[in-house]
Amino acid sequence: SRARAEAAAAAAKAEAFGQFQDAAVVDLVLQRLPQVAEAVAQPLLGTRRVTLVGGSGAVGVAKIPSEILDLV
Repeated sequence: SRARAEAAAAAAKAEAFGQFQDAAVVDLVLQRLPQVAEAVAQPLLGTRRVTLVGGSGAVGVAKIPSEILDLV
């Protein structure tokens, strides 16, 4: 039946993930990353202005990508 086939596929995937734990974690993170990025960006859709307050190091527009990655 379909349920048995799906259960067998899930079991095989779990066994493979057990053998390749690091790769499995990376795979899961990459699968979910677009959803996480969308959830983080959603509140910013209505933003008209971004003000950066910084100390030493890169400031201004050059710092925005790293700040976004830190949030995600």
